[in-house]
Amino acid sequence: MQTYLRLLRFAAPYKLRIAAAIACMAVLSMATAGYVYLLGPALEFLFTGRPEALGGVARILPESWAVPARLARVERGTILAALPIVIVGVSFLKGAAFFGQFYLMGVTGQKIVADVRRALFDRLLGLSPAFFTRRHSGDLLSRFATDVVFVEQAVTTAIPTYVRDGLTVVVMLASCFLLDWRMSLVAFGAIPITLFPIVRMAQRLKRVTSKAQSTSGELAQIVQETLSGMRIVQSYGMERWESERFGEANRKMVRLQRRSIVVRAFSSPLMEVMAAAGLAAAIWWVGGRILAGELEAGKFFSFVAAVLLLYTPVKQLGRVGQVAMQGAAAGERIFEVLDARSGVPDAGTDVLPPFREAIRYEGVSFGYDDRPVLQDLTLEIRRGEVVALVGPTGGGKTTVANLLLRFWDPVSGRVAIDGKDVREVTLASLRAQLAVVSQETVLFNETVRANIAYGRPDVPLAEVERAARLAQAHGFISAMPQGYDTVVGERGVTLSGGQRQRITIARAFLKNAPILILDEATGALDAETEREVQHALDALMSLEGGERRTTLVIAHRLSTIRNADRIVVLAGGRVVETGTHDQLVARGGEYARLHRIFEGEERQEARASAAGT
Repeated sequence: MQTYLRLLRFAAPYKLRIAAAIACMAVLSMATAGYVYLLGPALEFLFTGRPEALGGVARILPESWAVPARLARVERGTILAALPIVIVGVSFLKGAAFFGQFYLMGVTGQKIVADVRRALFDRLLGLSPAFFTRRHSGDLLSRFATDVVFVEQAVTTAIPTYVRDGLTVVVMLASCFLLDWRMSLVAFGAIPITLFPIVRMAQRLKRVTSKAQSTSGELAQIVQETLSGMRIVQSYGMERWESERFGEANRKMVRLQRRSIVVRAFSSPLMEVMAAAGLAAAIWWVGGRILAGELEAGKFFSFVAAVLLLYTPVKQLGRVGQVAMQGAAAGERIFEVLDARSGVPDAGTDVLPPFREAIRYEGVSFGYDDRPVLQDLTLEIRRGEVVALVGPTGGGKTTVANLLLRFWDPVSGRVAIDGKDVREVTLASLRAQLAVVSQETVLFNETVRANIAYGRPDVPLAEVERAARLAQAHGFISAMPQGYDTVVGERGVTLSGGQRQRITIARAFLKNAPILILDEATGALDAETEREVQHALDALMSLEGGERRTTLVIAHRLSTIRNADRIVVLAGGRVVETGTHDQLVARGGEYARLHRIFEGEERQEARASAAGT
């Protein structure tokens, strides 16, 4: 119930439509009750010819109409002629009311679900990378696909059915008790007994559904991992192993679905048997009263009609309850994401002014969970300076860049730009002044132009081409079948590694941010491609007038940082050396050790290349 109450918050913008739909549902319920009050008395009059049999009709009409006096003069032939017209008229009223509530609630439900889906997506966009390290993308995708579908079914089907058929049940029960309260008690006395097993089955169905949807996320995770790593799967001959892994999760899903089917299959017959038992008891009890002349035949006809008309909505409520339970379980999984809080809340209120002086890390300490990475780091990067971070794997180089981007926040200390703590400014104004080129090239299944001008479709083609020329990408882009309108495929699968990297460099050129972060930008490239990309990076780091863009370089290959203004060596989360390339080599410390290792690797690569030719 709490989940549906939260969903109602999304319904607030559409309250007028919902009110109109509920009005249609009320008309539908009253029209259904009209059958009860019309059919029984009319049939009794047709069979007996007694005018007082139509007294039930008179009771539901205004006294000013003097209906009893008029009905006393009505002949059976007139009633017989009018009754089909009345029935058809009521059915038209019911049909119009049903169409109105179905259309209004259907469209409103779709809009509510669209708002939920948008809120879910926006929430994910606002969460820090720390959240995604604990959640698999396959499970998150299943919340968009499977869970949102279940919520959609609940909102567009279950909630309207509950309201519509619930009103009908209330109206019909009231009609039955108004007709004869003792007969109603006999007929419906067994209903409270059935509520306990029905509630228990609903609770069990919700638990099973929740587990099934979690397992659906596991299936999506396996499929996503396998598809993204298909080359590794096939090259290692792991097709059978992946098939078995998927098969086990699939069998688990079938077991949970089987338990769900058992619960759903049992609930409907239970309600049907109890309804039939109640009707049978009423007929048995009423029979003696009719024979003794204590009960009017018309009243009994109306009562039976009410019970029969009550039967369908009650059965429908039981059936739609299963959809509601699935929607509630799915809604809880969706709200789990909507309630997630970012590890780096966008609580800053100031707008970061254009970068002027320096970036400073002041006594920064940071760790992932219980693993410390940075310890009391102090570092300054002045405007126009190219600073390179080197050191052993796990030394904290990438973490330094992540803290500047506010993917994470320091445990202690602060990161400041021009003296302003980055936590005090808005994320948008901070990241607007940063451009990133990383080892992992991220391209979207869009055109080359859209990837370079990411999120800025209004950028003129001339500016996109200029950025591509500066990134030394215009040549191969022009050679593509549709040039800048060529779709690059998922993650740029149709391009080589060097081509993908140069497109990301062109993206950074177009952004023209004052601060640049190069995170292993050439780490995954071969030597020849690395040289081509390095030329593009050198151009990206250069500004007009001979100045250089403020750049933080994270590198494993030392050949890419020889010309840095300053090289900072990190080890154990601390700065152990600082200087130029020549100064650090001459010092014979940690950098010199790394340099000797790198030179040995370069010689081995050169010998291997010579042997290959």
